[in-house]
Amino acid sequence: MFDFFKKEKKTNPDASRLLASILVVYPTIQSVTYDSEDDILELSFALNGKFSHDDFEDSLKYVAESLETLHYLENLYAATIELNVEGIYGTYFLNVRRDMATLTCKELTLLTEIVSNCFGDKLIEDCEGSTSDEEYMVEQEDYLEQCLSNMRQLRVEGKLFGVREQERVVIYNR
Repeated sequence: MFDFFKKEKKTNPDASRLLASILVVYPTIQSVTYDSEDDILELSFALNGKFSHDDFEDSLKYVAESLETLHYLENLYAATIELNVEGIYGTYFLNVRRDMATLTCKELTLLTEIVSNCFGDKLIEDCEGSTSDEEYMVEQEDYLEQCLSNMRQLRVEGKLFGVREQERVVIYNR
């Protein structure tokens, strides 16, 4: 029978805006997943090339130590961060899982800079989507900081997935 009173889950627009903003501001991030159950944001960087186990081990250690130093300087002792790499045959994804409670735009900027420095030209970047307009990027970072703040205050249900598709950013509700 029909259930007219059944409510559909609606996505919080702030969550969708947050994922879209991250993909717009940081062209090195290929996908973003938000899991409301664990309040975790997962960022994925795509890598193309040949890597040894030691390459990844050294790079992940450097990324983790850099973020831990930032957390120490910002007095964020309870920040949760997990790093892993998955892939095969020359295409890899560096996945960074981070709790939303204390995530900042400054940390996202540091993370993308470190990953860019560690992997250089092996990091797949959306050059077409990036802009060199400094004023626009400052506005986008301010907007991103506002979205992060809103996400901490509001409870978002469900799981969202943001990805680049050619010249667009698409957000899916899982």
